[in-house]
Amino acid sequence: MHRPVSHRWAQFVTRRWGWVMLAWIVAAVVLRMAAPAWKDIAQDGDFEYLPPEMTSVAGGHLLDEAFPGIRSRSQMVLVIGRDEGALSKTDEIVGLDLLRRLYHQLGEVSWQRAIAEGYRGGPPAEDAPSGHWIKLAREAFDNSILMDERFYERIADQLPKSAATLREPRMALAYWDRGHLLEAWGDSAENVESDYEAALILQPKIPSMATPIADRELGSWDSLLDVLAWEDAIVGPRLKKDGARLAVLQLSSELAATSNIETLAALQQLIASVERYSMHYTAPGLQVLVTGSAAIGGETLTAARDAIRYTEWITVAMILIILTVVYRAPLLVAIPMISIGFAVVVSMSLVSLLTQWSMDGTIPGLDLRVFTTSRIFIVVILFGAGTDYCLFLIARLREEARETVWPVACRNAVSNVMGALIGSALTTVVGLGMLWIAQFGKFHYTGPIIGICLLVGLLVCTTLTPAMLRALGPKVFWPTKIDIRQPARRALLSPSSSHASGSAHGGLWGWIALVLTRYPITALSVGGFLLMVPGVYGLLNERSVTYDLSSQLSHSAESRQGLRLLAKHFNIGEINPVTVLIVRPEAAPHDVVKKSVKQLATKLYSQPGVTTVRTADDPLGDFPPNRDMGLLSGDAWRRRALQNHRIAQGYFFSEVPKLEKRLVRLDVIFQGDPFSIETASLVSNLQQYLQSRTEDPDSGWQGAEVLLAGTTPSIIDLRKVTLSDNRRIKIAVVVAVFLVLVVVLRRVGLSLYLIVTVLISYYATLGLTILFFRAAYGSDYVGLDWKLPLFLFVILVAVGQDYNVYLVTRVLEEQQRLGWLAALRRAVARTGGIITACGLVMAATFFSMTASVWFPPIASVFGFPSEGGAALRGIVELGFALGLGVLIDTFYVRTILVPSFIAIFGKRSGSAST
Repeated sequence: MHRPVSHRWAQFVTRRWGWVMLAWIVAAVVLRMAAPAWKDIAQDGDFEYLPPEMTSVAGGHLLDEAFPGIRSRSQMVLVIGRDEGALSKTDEIVGLDLLRRLYHQLGEVSWQRAIAEGYRGGPPAEDAPSGHWIKLAREAFDNSILMDERFYERIADQLPKSAATLREPRMALAYWDRGHLLEAWGDSAENVESDYEAALILQPKIPSMATPIADRELGSWDSLLDVLAWEDAIVGPRLKKDGARLAVLQLSSELAATSNIETLAALQQLIASVERYSMHYTAPGLQVLVTGSAAIGGETLTAARDAIRYTEWITVAMILIILTVVYRAPLLVAIPMISIGFAVVVSMSLVSLLTQWSMDGTIPGLDLRVFTTSRIFIVVILFGAGTDYCLFLIARLREEARETVWPVACRNAVSNVMGALIGSALTTVVGLGMLWIAQFGKFHYTGPIIGICLLVGLLVCTTLTPAMLRALGPKVFWPTKIDIRQPARRALLSPSSSHASGSAHGGLWGWIALVLTRYPITALSVGGFLLMVPGVYGLLNERSVTYDLSSQLSHSAESRQGLRLLAKHFNIGEINPVTVLIVRPEAAPHDVVKKSVKQLATKLYSQPGVTTVRTADDPLGDFPPNRDMGLLSGDAWRRRALQNHRIAQGYFFSEVPKLEKRLVRLDVIFQGDPFSIETASLVSNLQQYLQSRTEDPDSGWQGAEVLLAGTTPSIIDLRKVTLSDNRRIKIAVVVAVFLVLVVVLRRVGLSLYLIVTVLISYYATLGLTILFFRAAYGSDYVGLDWKLPLFLFVILVAVGQDYNVYLVTRVLEEQQRLGWLAALRRAVARTGGIITACGLVMAATFFSMTASVWFPPIASVFGFPSEGGAALRGIVELGFALGLGVLIDTFYVRTILVPSFIAIFGKRSGSAST
């Protein structure tokens, strides 16, 4: 007689259980050794994964091409200020201490970069790649020594009694380094000896204490390109207000590059040294804070790293607690945890290895990427789904063990649950796999990666788990003893007991089944209405999300505190300009280009929201068209000095032959928050205006290509792409999951109804989540994180069908022996407890994503050390929403809406089918 594939599979696993266990041990060891560490291949950022045709991406690529090696991609901004009142003379002491250290750091990095570019000594050639960097290093050391002299003048009468170091009380190291640089440059021996002598006076042991510049470890500062500060004679006035001072660190790294974590930590350490050494010279209340795009990005990545750590540990702890409550049997707690441990190690190692092969081209055509935050989704979904698979298998084994001997019971349990497990897994894998069609890279890669891990988890739970159960025998239920035909104890989270005939349906779930089958229309009507109320609210507010990267961090985050302090004294748009790139079809004389740019800048000042336009003629935008200026005035001198300053040289016009005399660059600053929808609208209007100029034959820009780059244009493109992805992915997920349900259940009407229930559940969950965080954040609420609606939709529609599949497949199985009413009651009674346990496990794993908010304060109350960093709101919001959605699916949709629907249509047709 032909046996089903599931039966043959179960027979192989339970007969060859020893080989199965050995195979998994070998696979885990080999893959773990061969795979790279997750952090070594994980990528980050949002803007980097937009489609290449988007204007912000194309603009970024053009900037890289036009200004190779010197383009600043992000920045950290040091804000020194007070909430109220002007800065005092003693406050300046702290600022000078900060700048002398900061300029020296710039000198070290620039000199190392010059060496890497081939500098070996002598005055640098004008066209040498190292020329820019060695000149910047010399200027930076000059500034460090100048700031040091001014700092020392202020504190000379009150020097601390601590022993002198390389940087305290004087910057001896700056003199020493400049002496070596001047010597390599070929400067006069007098200047060289003067610097050496000054260094030795300040620190006699400096020859043995100072490391040669080429050997210094400056990895944390590798991305530093320049420092613009308030003490600069030319650009300083733009960075100085009565109550605050700014120092802008220009970086080569993207705002969400992982290296920003180390750079931010190094800068915070430098600030800590300043505060320890100099803060006592001034009155309390002075703040030294770091903000800017790279600081926000670095803190966001740090928060994500903390969220991952908390999520992993809290997930394990919660599952251990739930399994202990459900089973009260040590081995039944250990087996799921061991199984999932193998699933996590094997799947993540496999994905890491495949990603590495994709990145280095080992497997042609393979296209995979992983992200730092992908690990959170893998851990929570794999732990949740994997535990569910194990729970369902063990529950069925408990039933089978009362009917037959252990080896046969193991085989029958695996064989009977294979269909349900595969069906539930396929809905999740196929649903998440639909993210592959997304244009946005993070969506495109994340879904399939989780799908691969889930398939590994399913394989583990249908091979390793039954193999371990088969090996251990009935003692896995210890201290409970399971004998053939011995009824089990009744428990809330365990399957309700029944006699072999199936006539009895005791316990809570038996009572629920009885009520639902007696009053199905009432249950369906009332249950559907109660879910529709928050569902309508969620539908109406689905797009009320925020793309503000800074709002991801709580108010306690230093970068947000710095942003607030900066906004009190400066226009926040100053540190987030919109870069306009215009490429002429043909080269034009330099004078003609400058004249055209000046005319364009004048017109741009009349555009809504524009406050400043920076051009080669006006590098800081200090001289708008309505500002009168005489030829001999101080302003005229400063304007000429700005045009020759390094911030203008090689910034507004490219020297790359292909783009020389063709590319024009302008920076436009808008009034308002660069992350807001209002600013995005103004920038879109600007782009339309510029495009119209390229189509006007009288404008001088006819036929030119216009591209925008910067934070706001990137957010505009991100919003456009993700909204388009949302529409397509939602349709694809619904269709794909529906087709899987039809294949698994073979009931079109019922499959369609199950899809409708999870859609209602999604919108109800979204509505309740919005209401919760509106109340939690109060006036600080600006919308849910923009990624939440899509991930919530995909995961709920996919994962939410698991429990429906478990229930319906059991109804169809019982219907082969019983009538529709008895089959439904028996299925609800038999699966109610275990599905509830599964739902609690899945919800607990999702809620663990919120642990970075509540775990550190709880741990500190009980005296345990905890690193309470800045929580990442997007992860917290998504974890809450997913946990809530699973609870609604478990306790409401599967408990009320699905059984009542089956009861109604079963009564009409005389069967459980529809």
